[in-house]
Amino acid sequence: MEEQLLYKKLSSIENEITVLKSIILSRYKHKPRDGKVVSFRGIAKSSLSERELDEAIEEAKHSLFPHKRFGD
Repeated sequence: MEEQLLYKKLSSIENEITVLKSIILSRYKHKPRDGKVVSFRGIAKSSLSERELDEAIEEAKHSLFPHKRFGD
């Protein structure tokens, strides 16, 4: 009996997640986009030194593309 209650509760939670997911996705689809280009380098310069920023960018490149060689 307890197992049936667990499955019923799990099913209810799964349904709630599905509904929330559809609400979030529908709002995202209808969100107006202004098409502005944002410079992440410009944003990051306000909180990092140029050296720290360059190191972080290189680390991200190597993390995303581990087999590709960059201008090291």
